[in-house]
Amino acid sequence: MTENNGDYSTAYRPRYSEEESSDAAFECDERHRRCLSRKRRAASMLIFFAFIFAVGVVTRVYLFFFGIKGSKLPSSYGQRQTSLWSSYWKSKASLSVNRNMAQIDSNGFFGIPDYQWHEIKQETKTIIDVQDRLGQRTAHLLAESGADVDSNLWWMDNWKINFRCKNKVNIGGKWICDPTRILTLADETAKPGRRHLRQLYGPSQKECIIYVSGGREMEFAHRFLDYSLSRMMELHFPNGTSGEGFAVGDLLPCEVHVFIPHGQEILDARDGLFLHHWGFRPSVKESMGLATNHTTSIAFKTLDETITELKHSGRISVLAVDCEDCEWNLYRDILSLDEPIRQVLMQMHGTPFMANELFLHMQEAGYVIFQREAERGGEVYDYSWLNLAPSFFNWKV
Repeated sequence: MTENNGDYSTAYRPRYSEEESSDAAFECDERHRRCLSRKRRAASMLIFFAFIFAVGVVTRVYLFFFGIKGSKLPSSYGQRQTSLWSSYWKSKASLSVNRNMAQIDSNGFFGIPDYQWHEIKQETKTIIDVQDRLGQRTAHLLAESGADVDSNLWWMDNWKINFRCKNKVNIGGKWICDPTRILTLADETAKPGRRHLRQLYGPSQKECIIYVSGGREMEFAHRFLDYSLSRMMELHFPNGTSGEGFAVGDLLPCEVHVFIPHGQEILDARDGLFLHHWGFRPSVKESMGLATNHTTSIAFKTLDETITELKHSGRISVLAVDCEDCEWNLYRDILSLDEPIRQVLMQMHGTPFMANELFLHMQEAGYVIFQREAERGGEVYDYSWLNLAPSFFNWKV
């Protein structure tokens, strides 16, 4: 024990000195306690989110392997469900790698890596900027000359391809952007009870509808169905099996509806092909005239009337139209639909004064040009448009 030598100020020192008991010291202690409290709350939140993340990862891994190995569900139900889980989690894994930019911008149509999609967007932006400047410089031709404008000169400079579709295919004389993707998406979203639904409600129950009117429509219809059947056989019977026992109509994911106003009959009817004895007319026109004999009336309906009557709203993947000049008015009906059509294929005739209007309105509605082709020495042009989401046109990427 240490002797204090009579120094009572040391032996009996108070618990807190005057400086330690000051208001400043008290405030410092309060700040320290508040800081410790915040740290505890932050640590608790981190632990909570880490636990949620771990549960999610474990669940995904379990469901992924469960989908592949297909465990103990009944055979009538399990095969369908396990394949769905497997494809679902595989697609989720793929989207997590690619960050889903292409999926978002294309409304689920494309699934390419971000860096490739970024390049495509930049290319489109550059071409559209160039077209804006060209449109301003050549607009006076249409305004002053009207229908007498030099068509070759105007088409040479204006409205060229502005979107790169790597997998575009010419089917029956019409260009389609990645038709295999159209078929695959339609096949993935097909209703499990499709055959039963068709018996109850009629034939048109598929999620992929193709409309075609004019321009060797029957040739296109047969070629598209041949292409569809070939791709579905490769997808569902990759080992070269015959696929016996499957109805062709159930195997095809898309229906082709042909609109022929002059009453032509289908001589070689087949599954997936539907004929309608009317053509399309713009809603601004009450009549489209008479047949070539000048006595027989031809049946025409608007696009909206057709879709409503056939109950095809929101399911049209491709619209192919060759209506000999009516396209300059029909496009407004296409853009006014409640649900956009994914791909629009139109043949453009002549160069009317409202030519720029059509292309500008199509672009404002989210359509990009992925194919353009001149025919008859430049008298007509075949155009193919693809509809994209508004986010694609946000150039701040």
